[in-house]
Amino acid sequence: PEDAVAVQEALGADVIMAFDEPPPPTASYQEAAAATERTHRWAERCLAALRTDQALFAICQGGMFEELRRESARFVAGLDVPGCAVGGLSIGEPKEVTWRMLAASLAELPRERPRYLMGVGSPEDVVRAAGMGVDLFDCVLPTRVARNGACFTPEGRINLKNARWAEERGPVDPACDCYTCARFSLAYLHHLFRAEELLAYRLATIHNLRFMARLMADLRAAITAGRYREFAAAFLARYRPADEEARREQKAKWLAARVLSGPPSEGPWTDGGAGAPAEG
Repeated sequence: PEDAVAVQEALGADVIMAFDEPPPPTASYQEAAAATERTHRWAERCLAALRTDQALFAICQGGMFEELRRESARFVAGLDVPGCAVGGLSIGEPKEVTWRMLAASLAELPRERPRYLMGVGSPEDVVRAAGMGVDLFDCVLPTRVARNGACFTPEGRINLKNARWAEERGPVDPACDCYTCARFSLAYLHHLFRAEELLAYRLATIHNLRFMARLMADLRAAITAGRYREFAAAFLARYRPADEEARREQKAKWLAARVLSGPPSEGPWTDGGAGAPAEG
């Protein structure tokens, strides 16, 4: 915990995270309870080690057990921290379990402090979680799917490698103001991915990051105007999410590759404080 704080202090981040241990979704109650208790001890040690004015957020865990989730959230709420994070979700469990565990955690976290959901970043999940009271998100999903040829659109993800785009002269999203959509056609992006040109990955990444930035801006505006329900209903009615079974298979493959390629000292389920959270 002390080393995690020291590294983040050296990086100079405005918001830093306490060291935690998210148990895998298959963990037993005893295993999840042990990991949660360890996370609580580490949070206290991180607070004691803090030597700067950086905002240290504590992370609540609890595995896939509502009782532990509530208990952990109450512990985090009792710490002298400026923000609270919910970790250990969207790591392979079914979506309905994710929402149930998130609701249990949020019920015990103070509304007056930012509530940060770690590792959840698919557009439809961001919209739904915002309605539940989540303020902050982070996720590698926009860049990871971009590297695999997928771009976000208001109707859902599209695969730029599909032959259907070979003659399409329009942009990924005519309403998007990103560099990619303003200058390049779907046909050209399709060509870049088929040719495995490095520019393909950059252009798709630029679009996906801009899509998420615009979505967050639209969400903030809707919430401020008291129109969240209308915005969410319209967005979710139009947006087609990725197939749940395909999503879980893709996540399992990514996690397996991460375990195999990670350094020996890196545990496959540890957020590590500096945050490489799983896909949402």
